[in-house]
Amino acid sequence: MDIKQKAANARTLLANETFKEVLDNIKNDQIKVFLNSSVSDTAVREEAHSIVNAINKIEHYLQSCINDEKMLDKKTN
Repeated sequence: MDIKQKAANARTLLANETFKEVLDNIKNDQIKVFLNSSVSDTAVREEAHSIVNAINKIEHYLQSCINDEKMLDKKTN
């Protein structure tokens, strides 16, 4: 897939209200798990932390696809 198609797909996902709501809900649920865990629940906190980090990486990757297109456009103009 070329840079422009990746960017278009990324924009579509990031503009999709259902997609954004799903990511936000998962992230918020995991933050609650983290905040409500007991001191001895290290594994639970680590899993919640990993899930939040994974969602952040997805969001950053999608944004990087859009940024790549912007850089390509500046290069070619």
